[in-house]
Amino acid sequence: MVDPFYVQPEDHLEDMQPQLKRALDLSDADFARLSPEVRNLFAARRRLGHSWLDDYEIVVEIVSNPGGCGCGVAPGQRIVLSMRHAVKPELSDAPLCVHLLSPILAVFYMTFDRASEGLNPLTPIWRFYDCPLSGDDHGASKARCRVFMRRTDTHEPVDARILTAAAAESAP
Repeated sequence: MVDPFYVQPEDHLEDMQPQLKRALDLSDADFARLSPEVRNLFAARRRLGHSWLDDYEIVVEIVSNPGGCGCGVAPGQRIVLSMRHAVKPELSDAPLCVHLLSPILAVFYMTFDRASEGLNPLTPIWRFYDCPLSGDDHGASKARCRVFMRRTDTHEPVDARILTAAAAESAP
């Protein structure tokens, strides 16, 4: 059986070249030098559809803040980010805190790796994280966050284990 997530060596992504060249300012020679790993990542966009970065967003929801950290986040507040790592202030109600947001970069690295395999970018392992700032209480008062992915159009959480363009199109 052929692995559907493997780009065959002869697959030069002809169907995607015009859009990718324009978006990334690549010449024909640049495109010809793309590594198999990069081509696999672009091929994931073929499987998921070209709009998957716009179809989903990441939500960081504060679930506890026992020590009342200095940035003032409170349980129930949220920070919403696009899949392109930009904070969406119109959808966010938590104060921005660099300490609280610093772990989100690792979450984004993982989302792109998993999405390139056609999997839901957020696994049960990555559903929670703590603020990395420890105080005199050795971290007992850290804010804790829940992270989840949701659809941008309905704001419904995405729980499917495997993402496909068909699933994205059929979602409410």
